[in-house]
Amino acid sequence: MRDARQLDHYPSGSHRVEAQNPWVWIRHKGAWRKGAIHCWYVHGDVWMAWMQHEDPAPDVPWARWGLYHYDGATIRRRHTPAARAMVELPGGDGRARYTTLLRDTGYSVQAYREEAGAPVTLLLG
Repeated sequence: MRDARQLDHYPSGSHRVEAQNPWVWIRHKGAWRKGAIHCWYVHGDVWMAWMQHEDPAPDVPWARWGLYHYDGATIRRRHTPAARAMVELPGGDGRARYTTLLRDTGYSVQAYREEAGAPVTLLLG
């Protein structure tokens, strides 16, 4: 999957729109990172997000700022509250059902059981 496209500046004639749902995921430098949109810049049918997001370097404690082209694939809304998913394990008798919180970041849930009678582990991959 490609990363979000960073822009140098917004075009002249753009108008500013305050962000209503600022919490997002952004695909930056090969990974999904938490971010928050400060405001939008709109020029015609192009939307650009002025936002901050986590820095990819693990030892940098502050956020990175940037202007990004919004396309819906590389910047995704963080759902509040998080989406709920019912996970039913295969071959279960109805007791092996779990409710979990999932985010729309491409994760899938699988049941893993090493041996019969062992506790079930949900693997996110």
